[in-house]
Amino acid sequence: MTGKTHIAIGTTVGLILSIGQPMETQIMLVLSSVIGSLMPDLDHPKAKLNQKLLIFKNKIYSTIFYLSLSFGFRYLFLHTDNIVYKLLGILTLLIGISTHRSFTHSLLGLFFVAYIVKIIAYKYNLYPVFLGFTIGYALHLLADFFTIKGIKLFFPLAFNVSSPIILNPNKMYENLVFNLLCIYSVYLLLKVI
Repeated sequence: MTGKTHIAIGTTVGLILSIGQPMETQIMLVLSSVIGSLMPDLDHPKAKLNQKLLIFKNKIYSTIFYLSLSFGFRYLFLHTDNIVYKLLGILTLLIGISTHRSFTHSLLGLFFVAYIVKIIAYKYNLYPVFLGFTIGYALHLLADFFTIKGIKLFFPLAFNVSSPIILNPNKMYENLVFNLLCIYSVYLLLKVI
């Protein structure tokens, strides 16, 4: 799936979770679900989030960038003994060395990243961030499950898993899904406000 469809999925689920919530919670839910829905593609140098993070959009620079981040987080861990820095160091290392749709598109990746977000969210009493992020991330995996390439759901096992029903990202099916999600998001936005 394309980045715009993942954003539409994250926005829609964030708005659904926001119904009946205070405005502050609504904002946290929508933003965290959108970020969660984009997070699994950090292993691809041209992904939506990497377009903002990386100066050069190629695998070599992406690997150097994430390995440098990993080194920085591990350095912070050694000087602060904060477990979050250690986990972020491991995460950025794995993002830097993994291929697209492997670690970050697996159940292991989902649980590992969700665990880090949970630690941070609960430390600062931001429970909606954990909820929105985790659901956005999980829905990204589900959406990519419906593509022809599938995902390495059971990483480190090397086989891809995909749905028998395939949505081709360059065809009308994904555009239809995107447009329906946008229309539904506008409806939800009007309902939430």
